[in-house]
Amino acid sequence: MNSLDELRMFKQFIHAAELVWTQIATSPRGKPVYTINNVDFTPLPERYNSKRKISRIFRRYWGRQLSETMIRNLNLRLVKGKLCVPYGEIPPFPTVVQSLQLKLNRPNQKVVSVVLSGANKKVRVDYRLIRVGATAPYTIMKRSGKEYDRRYRPPVASSAAKAKAKPAPKPAPKPASKPVAKPKPMSNGRKKLLKTP
Repeated sequence: MNSLDELRMFKQFIHAAELVWTQIATSPRGKPVYTINNVDFTPLPERYNSKRKISRIFRRYWGRQLSETMIRNLNLRLVKGKLCVPYGEIPPFPTVVQSLQLKLNRPNQKVVSVVLSGANKKVRVDYRLIRVGATAPYTIMKRSGKEYDRRYRPPVASSAAKAKAKPAPKPAPKPASKPVAKPKPMSNGRKKLLKTP
């Protein structure tokens, strides 16, 4: 594959990767069916009706960590045995690859800088694409600008959860050596009792 064909392939691949979240989020055609905590939910169609199916679709383009983040950001809810998404308008995102520049070109690893356009704005995004062999497909392992895009935004709660999780081990440093020293006199006492008869 010559470099022009490869660049064209990356353009198509990134465009499809950027569309896939919205395709799933907007796939329900019906009206809201369930309301939970004042949020309307509607069931996903059969082709997206399990997290495994959605993950399989995301993993065609995205690495495991980004796929999990995208699934979480769909705000899925299982209601009466049906996998549902919140009902409502999904704002358009920049998904059209306007320009693409290769920044790192290794046989099984590429870093590309892309200008995405759409939704009346343009954004520059860097992608790290990796494959496991010459015949394997590429996977996007990293994407810049995640915090500015609700599809890829990492959870804020996880850093708070980590902060909460760290204090828990602090009481755990057990001054176990001191209590262990206390039973020794008891054992000595027992020995004396055993020796007395």
